[in-house]
Amino acid sequence: MRTTPRATLLAAGMSCAAALPMAASAQAQTNGSGNSATIYGFLKADVERVRLSGGSGVQPPGSSINRLSNNLSVLGFRVREDLGGGTSVWAQIETNVRVDTGDGPWGGRNTGIGLKTSAGQIVMGQWETPLRFVSVYAIDPFTAGIFASNSIMGNGFATAPNAVSPTSFDRRAPNLLQYWSPMLNNFEVRLAFEMPEEKTATANPRMFSGLLTYTDGPLYAAWGYEQHRSYFYGGSLDEAHRLGLAYSFGPTRVRGSFERLSYEPAPGRTLNRNAWQIAVTHKLTERHGLMASFVKAHSASGNYDKPLGGIGIPGTDSGAKQISLGYVYNMSKRTDLWAAYTRISNGKTATYNLSANSIPGMAAGQTASGFGLGITHKF
Repeated sequence: MRTTPRATLLAAGMSCAAALPMAASAQAQTNGSGNSATIYGFLKADVERVRLSGGSGVQPPGSSINRLSNNLSVLGFRVREDLGGGTSVWAQIETNVRVDTGDGPWGGRNTGIGLKTSAGQIVMGQWETPLRFVSVYAIDPFTAGIFASNSIMGNGFATAPNAVSPTSFDRRAPNLLQYWSPMLNNFEVRLAFEMPEEKTATANPRMFSGLLTYTDGPLYAAWGYEQHRSYFYGGSLDEAHRLGLAYSFGPTRVRGSFERLSYEPAPGRTLNRNAWQIAVTHKLTERHGLMASFVKAHSASGNYDKPLGGIGIPGTDSGAKQISLGYVYNMSKRTDLWAAYTRISNGKTATYNLSANSIPGMAAGQTASGFGLGITHKF
């Protein structure tokens, strides 16, 4: 009996419905001609104790919260059709899954459609901007959650259209048109433009983001650039440059990144901030691994007289430091048990908070810390 792509997708969906309650492996169906439908994802949650200390915020110094937290769990559906001659089309729907509450917006993550040829790929939809890929996955061993470096790097994460959450340079953007190049002499390029659908009578906000990577065995190097126009007012210009570098020495991988953020939050006003991260992962054995990360945000410079996101006021003690430590036990290829700790020490006017699951009531100058015991299962 001939299997159509529609029947293939239906079969994959039925397989997923049966498999997910038992946390089975990813379900993929093919019809023998290069067409496929795949269901994938992971569930990641932990029991955390988080704490604010110092400063004079709404929560008294030393207050703490015990909680169960979701660490950006994912459910995804991906289909591919081979059109012949080296051309194919693919589509992906990726959704956040709130393990702690059961909620999750449909298609709220990387969701789009792509046309792939020998000259590269055209991708349309909501996706993480290329700048984010410089360091989030290749450099940061914690990737997401309260232990991740984007508590500081990028000045906070946002899924938002043009000019919404304007301080964030760690973004997932809707209405994104992208080009992904093929690998050429170990180099790859990604270019992205967020369509200017938020245009008003006084401003035309728009975003461009680019990524250049070089990969050769144990070596990874990348440079990213992102530009936001009219995010704060008509004609404003904000820019980010980010570098990433990683290299493996046997079971040890050393990682590092550097970024410079430049804002124009008001006419004639500027704010600049540099930050960097160093991190290392080490496999003790096939089942046991260690990871560590240190992030430093330097004090801001410029003539702006207000804080911007987590960045404090230029000319003051507006820097921050974050240290994260982790241990992972690989129970199988798909299941991990882990423990991690993080601490963010803010300067007097800085308010960098824990990423993804922040602590409410933080005031400038406070320290945020957290410890978690968790489990991850990939399917």
